[in-house]
Amino acid sequence: MWFSKSKNESGNNERKGGAAKTNARRDQAPGMQPLPKIVWIPLAGILAIVAGALLTWKIGAILFWENPYYTIKTLEIHVDGPTITASHVREYMGVCEGTNLFSSNLQVLRSNFLKKTPIAKSVTLRRRLPDTLIVDIIERVPLARLGRWGALAVDREGRVFSLRAGSREYPVINGCSNENLKPGAMADQFVMNAIEVVDACNRTKVGERVKIASLDVSQKQYIDLYLAAGERVKLGWPDMESPQPDVRQRVDRKLGALAGALRASEERGRRLVNLDLTFTDQYVPGQEY
Repeated sequence: MWFSKSKNESGNNERKGGAAKTNARRDQAPGMQPLPKIVWIPLAGILAIVAGALLTWKIGAILFWENPYYTIKTLEIHVDGPTITASHVREYMGVCEGTNLFSSNLQVLRSNFLKKTPIAKSVTLRRRLPDTLIVDIIERVPLARLGRWGALAVDREGRVFSLRAGSREYPVINGCSNENLKPGAMADQFVMNAIEVVDACNRTKVGERVKIASLDVSQKQYIDLYLAAGERVKLGWPDMESPQPDVRQRVDRKLGALAGALRASEERGRRLVNLDLTFTDQYVPGQEY
């Protein structure tokens, strides 16, 4: 005998079938799919790198920059020059006894100090474990003053910096075209030409006879050179507006001619007043009395 399913059983089966289909559709929904390897492998790698960096930083902090064993007890400061003091170093560099030896990047300390202190030519910092920081500083050496009453100086490299009070023994460079010269700036080419002249007198025997009082660079085509005894010399060479590879040789020849002219006038019992060294080495017009 055949039996037919009741309506209730048929309804229950239909509802179960519908629920199964619904669940199947949910299982197949895009949001429920597992992440493909191409996504989760790089993501896991990034998380591992971040976690490793944090762990490394924490270990470093425990061992070094948060370790009281490396607290600075001695700050050795050595300065080659008369201007920078130990208090300047502590203030401008921001280090002192009681801070951690590894709490600051030495390269950053060095760069910041050089920016704040243009008179410093070089700065060297060294750690001596467990509790000493050594600071060695070399100051820039003034070669000339910028402006008769100015408080700025320039060194052989052309770097501008403040000149300590009372320093009047250096030659004066007048007529600087850059009115915005300030500590830390670099001199322009015309001031560099004057620097070459002063440097030549300092490093050669010519300086024993050529005593420079001031140099005027305002004319651009030549330098007006005034000596200590009042002599005026026009000093020039081709292409002064740009750096020349043989500028030292040119200046040495010009100053050699000047020293020779001064000596010749002295031997004749005369005094040189004006000399024009803007022409060739064979033509040097001058005036004496």
